[in-house]
Amino acid sequence: MIERRLVTQALETLLTAATGKPCGTGALPQVAGKPAEPPYCVLRSLTLTLDGAPFTDRHEDSVTRYQVDCVARSHTQAEWLADRARTAVLGRDVRGAWLHALTVPGRTCYARGLDLDAGTDPDAAAAVVTYILQFRLDWTQAA
Repeated sequence: MIERRLVTQALETLLTAATGKPCGTGALPQVAGKPAEPPYCVLRSLTLTLDGAPFTDRHEDSVTRYQVDCVARSHTQAEWLADRARTAVLGRDVRGAWLHALTVPGRTCYARGLDLDAGTDPDAAAAVVTYILQFRLDWTQAA
């Protein structure tokens, strides 16, 4: 069984390291015990799909979906953070390898995709701007 909690932790770690900005899981991130100032990301778990293994096969597959809310003070800053988050999850090097590993013991993320890029809020005068991204991660148990 592929534990969702481990996938969520790995994705939060990847986003924080690759964007250089705080990331909270389901809530506003904390920095030194205080709410983070924008820009930051909020990671939200969406749907989980499991493919049960046949009786003779011990490998399980799963598809996890996540929403990343990029929260900022301006549209430009929100787009900048969304670009960094998108590159963090989907970026590849010249050989086709992922720029940032998603490390979950005993599991392999064999496909990543962008399900939704909703852009920023329509109110250009908003004090806080959110840019919504939704990612799909396909997993299998490592051989």
